[in-house]
Amino acid sequence: MPPFNFIKQEVRPDTIPDLKVDATFRKVPKHAISFALWKIDEDRLEAVARSQYGTFYDNCAYIIYAANLVGHYANHETITREQKANVPLERYIHYWLGNNVTEQNRSNVVHKIQELDSYLGNVASIYRESQNNESARFLSYFKNGYDVRSGALVNQPEQTSLFQLYGRKWLRAVELANIDWTHFNSDYIMVLLMDTITFVWIGRASASIERRSALAWVQRQRKDDAATLCIVDDGYEQSMSAEQKQLWNTVLPLQQRIVYQTTKSGSDCNYDCNSNNNNNKTNGNSSNNSDNSNSSNGSNKFRIYKCNQRGRLHLDQLDVGMPGKDDLSDAHGVYLLDNYGQSIWLWVGAQATQADALTAMGNGRAFVKKKKYPNSTLVVRVLEGHEPVEFKRLFGNWLTIWQDNTRGHKPVSTKFGKLDAVLLCERPKMAADTQLVDDGRGERIIYRICGDQFDQLPDTKVVVFTTNASYVVKYTIQCATVVPADLASVGIKSIIYQWNGSEASAETIAKADSYAMASFEKLNGVPSMFVQLYEFDETPHFLQLFEGKLIIMRGQRSELLHSNNNMSWDFKTNIMLETFLLKVYGDASYNGKAVEEHRLSSISSKDCYAIKTNHVWVWCGQSSTGDAREMAKAVGGLLGESSLVLEGKESKEFWQSVAMYFNQTLVINGQSSASSTTSSSSSSGAGSMCNGSSNGGGNISPTLSNNCYLNTTVPLKPRPPVQLFLVWWQQSQLRCEEILGFEQQDLCADCTYILDTGTLAYVWLGSRALSQERERYISIAQCYVQNSPFGRRSATALAVVRQYAEPNVFKGFFETWDNEWGKNFLGYDQLRQKLGSVAPSNCLKQDSALLLNNSQKDFDGHKKYPLPVLVQEMDMLPPEINPLRREVHLTHDDFVAVFKMSFYEFDELPKWKKQELKKLYKLF
Repeated sequence: MPPFNFIKQEVRPDTIPDLKVDATFRKVPKHAISFALWKIDEDRLEAVARSQYGTFYDNCAYIIYAANLVGHYANHETITREQKANVPLERYIHYWLGNNVTEQNRSNVVHKIQELDSYLGNVASIYRESQNNESARFLSYFKNGYDVRSGALVNQPEQTSLFQLYGRKWLRAVELANIDWTHFNSDYIMVLLMDTITFVWIGRASASIERRSALAWVQRQRKDDAATLCIVDDGYEQSMSAEQKQLWNTVLPLQQRIVYQTTKSGSDCNYDCNSNNNNNKTNGNSSNNSDNSNSSNGSNKFRIYKCNQRGRLHLDQLDVGMPGKDDLSDAHGVYLLDNYGQSIWLWVGAQATQADALTAMGNGRAFVKKKKYPNSTLVVRVLEGHEPVEFKRLFGNWLTIWQDNTRGHKPVSTKFGKLDAVLLCERPKMAADTQLVDDGRGERIIYRICGDQFDQLPDTKVVVFTTNASYVVKYTIQCATVVPADLASVGIKSIIYQWNGSEASAETIAKADSYAMASFEKLNGVPSMFVQLYEFDETPHFLQLFEGKLIIMRGQRSELLHSNNNMSWDFKTNIMLETFLLKVYGDASYNGKAVEEHRLSSISSKDCYAIKTNHVWVWCGQSSTGDAREMAKAVGGLLGESSLVLEGKESKEFWQSVAMYFNQTLVINGQSSASSTTSSSSSSGAGSMCNGSSNGGGNISPTLSNNCYLNTTVPLKPRPPVQLFLVWWQQSQLRCEEILGFEQQDLCADCTYILDTGTLAYVWLGSRALSQERERYISIAQCYVQNSPFGRRSATALAVVRQYAEPNVFKGFFETWDNEWGKNFLGYDQLRQKLGSVAPSNCLKQDSALLLNNSQKDFDGHKKYPLPVLVQEMDMLPPEINPLRREVHLTHDDFVAVFKMSFYEFDELPKWKKQELKKLYKLF
């Protein structure tokens, strides 16, 4: 691909030398945890008072500086604290541009950013933010959202104001320069502030969490508590009292009412869960382009360019498949990462010149203009050795970076005793680190599903899974303590596990899904968790149930193993005449398993095998650990009387017995091999997934195919930092907002969240969440995992937890956890009733004056929804909607806009004509 040539840059190199640092910046301590905010208005740079943090003017530019300890997060409440010189800090500079910022302010902020960056030693990450398209890190600074005031009204006398409120996690309150119906949108909450009354207009497509946040915002804004508060429902403005309508009509005449139905723009992610639907309607605003690109290109295959200065900027695109950390190989250079227009990242090498570091942002902006991306596209400059986590996780193989974020807890001992089990109950953080709910000694019942077969496996010492089947395990937690506080810490009493083999048919998996979820739903009154696993992605606790002795065999042995499936079934008897080879993974009961392999083509000295021929052999490589050998001997003991064979001390009898699987040449060659065992053919068993693994883990459980995240069966290995996302369905798409620096208080009862640990994705269901989210939790998790813009396999393990029934392995990821928090939660309807004396409900009652006739009564008596909701597939409709009568859930305005007639006129049409019109507008 030919390089791009740029002539114009936002910041020219000749402006760089001899920067004079503003005196205001010199007050910033260089080595301290701190948070500061400045405003640039024309030629003035002034510090913003702490009381005004979170309030911006749309005609100004702002600079934010945040410094925090590694792995922690600063916010607007952070107090400046000096740190020792040897304490590493993360430093971030953001500059925010309002929609109406002047070119002068835009230019001034760029120069001021250079001054602050130079003063701090060019080690900070710099983010270019724009109104309505802010980064997750910027939003994390303001827990209650932020306000944007209109610069055009600054010098105007106090008058009636109109605000547009939207945003689920972070409420944005935008003051509008003029009051007009064109600003109204069914997605928004609109607030009309007048001297004697405050109107809160609730858009019918707004979410419950937005409505709650809006009411809280209004309560903070009201100067006179005695002023009347009137809540107006979208489509029911006529239900206001005559006095209220008179005041409303003075600024917003109802006869001019028009409300748009466009999807909100914003900085949230968008995952398309319907691969056949490529015509999803989105807002025409340019800021939505980033969402669209993310939904269609969530494969983590962004483009990397090498920046070269040859009189003018040249970008040479690197020819790489899956970008990795090693592609950023030149410490003297600058690289540009194009995340398909969602964000542009500039990576500056540690040995690059100061001029390159200072001009990087200008080069990024020039790239945005050349590619004709939206002007609001996020541009970030990062420096080698100081990359933020948002940048690191774009690379699937950037494993070493997670070391700093690992917790300091010691892993649970491989030999579980009473003390270890008690510690898991007492310490949620230890349970979360190891992903062990308990010591695995509770009662378990195993069901096998394969095609039309559905059998309960006998309770035997040897547990054998086959790759062509799915298994459902019902496990009852066994706590090692009776202390109430510790029992509450564990949080759950049962776990439903679903394990799907790599060769299991779609029909088998569907039946297992149905049975597992039905079992989980039956436990609705019992604190429980549902976990869906795939072969290769077993969690530590699942393996602990079998004490590291789970055997996974190929599907072709299914008939032999289960031909006599009864309580007297004996593995040794059924398998006596068979020959096979098992590779033993792990060195402890919580990460051990044995997987059947094909004939080997190479062997690592770190591996251990159990070979069943005419005798049972346990072969251990020279580099295998003592614990790994003990696990291999335990597996060999399950097969019968076994003999231990060490590498280099094999007998002639051994070589003759195992010749069909591997020979002495392979072992000699394998001593210097760092790769895991490979297969000579492309098998579909677990062994095949180990092929090509480059981690040199030997007997460690197999990594994911792209070597991105290590399997959770190795708690000691570094893991990515945990991420929390607020998720929701919108027009068959899963949308999400990331919450950086999360805490328990970020979990709201009327929402659904995903806690992504890198190897296990937890879906947290709020007790008041929408019914379609509570019922389609697996779809939410699978859609997120399959489209997540981080390198991973789509078979990542999934877990579902309910509010008030969170397990210790979930709670431990939060800094603090209060089991009682959230039980006094007030939903939107309750808050509205609480304000009943000043905010009467405006929903139509049976005696409303608007109920003109029986037909109109039938129409107005139904809950109203925006058109995009009503045209969805049947399974996506809210439960109270009759698919055959979707039209009655339109508001009067929407009905007229769609059918070009009122509902009364429509109702008089012949039945066939009504059906024809409904089909035409996809309302049938």
